[in-house]
Amino acid sequence: MSEASAGRDGERGMAVVEFVLLFPLFILVLELIVVGGRVAATHADVQSAAREAARQASISAGPSSATGVLGPTVDASLKSKGVSCQTRTVRFASGTNFVPGGAVEVEVTCIVSLSDIDLLKAPGAVTVTRTAVEPIEKYRVVEP
Repeated sequence: MSEASAGRDGERGMAVVEFVLLFPLFILVLELIVVGGRVAATHADVQSAAREAARQASISAGPSSATGVLGPTVDASLKSKGVSCQTRTVRFASGTNFVPGGAVEVEVTCIVSLSDIDLLKAPGAVTVTRTAVEPIEKYRVVEP
């Protein structure tokens, strides 16, 4: 038997061993990419919902009617994007000045579970808080 063939006999099956050792690492990296993408998409969806709620509030007749449109607007926006919050809060942020020429600032907080990701059933949840500001038209009547 030559030295070349003796060396190969010692490496027989090493590719399978390397595959078995590296495959779980590959799956873990893939799962991290999926979770990261899910979190990034959720941030964008909550930002969009906050922007829509701020816009609806800015064209409302006054603060009381604006308060009434916040929740339904955010819920409809998140539902259309397939985001399901375990807990959701919507409120006017400190920058809200509901007068002509002022601005409406809306803060949306959504706690999203990661357990529905299929590969490894990632535990836990992520809290996403986003704020959006919309101006109130300068030449309009705002109810008190």
